[in-house]
Amino acid sequence: MFRSVFALVFSLLGTMASQAQVLEETITNSGTNRVFQYAIQSTYGTQTSADATSNLLVEAEAVLNLKEDSFLTNTAGDVGGNTSAVFTTTPTGSNVVLSGITANNQYLLDTGTSFRTALTSTEPDGQPSIGQASATATHSMTITVTDGTTSFVNTLRENFEAPEPE
Repeated sequence: MFRSVFALVFSLLGTMASQAQVLEETITNSGTNRVFQYAIQSTYGTQTSADATSNLLVEAEAVLNLKEDSFLTNTAGDVGGNTSAVFTTTPTGSNVVLSGITANNQYLLDTGTSFRTALTSTEPDGQPSIGQASATATHSMTITVTDGTTSFVNTLRENFEAPEPE
């Protein structure tokens, strides 16, 4: 009788164990990404400014007309398609030597381009008249270089269990 009860309990445990499913899985991905970016920004325009005492009338005008043959070309890669950046970092700063990155800007002024300023005395008030005014063409080109490293780790853990038998 003892054997039959033991066999029945063992048989029930075996059945329950075979119904319960446990799946545990862990997936980890990691890596490092080296980043090199550069950006070239070229601008061409006009600027007027004035600073004068209240007894001066200031006029500043800048008119810029560009010919259709004007162009702005930024390229990466020399004739052979090579581009490189060599970064040197020291405790006091860093430097970069670029090769194969080119910015070629040709702005041709067209008819009607003019720059004019005028300072005119208004009603004399006994105070000195002091002022300055300017109207200019401006051109700037900025190259921004970014160098860095990013690292990442992604982990996914899944655990599945079958429901307990009723």
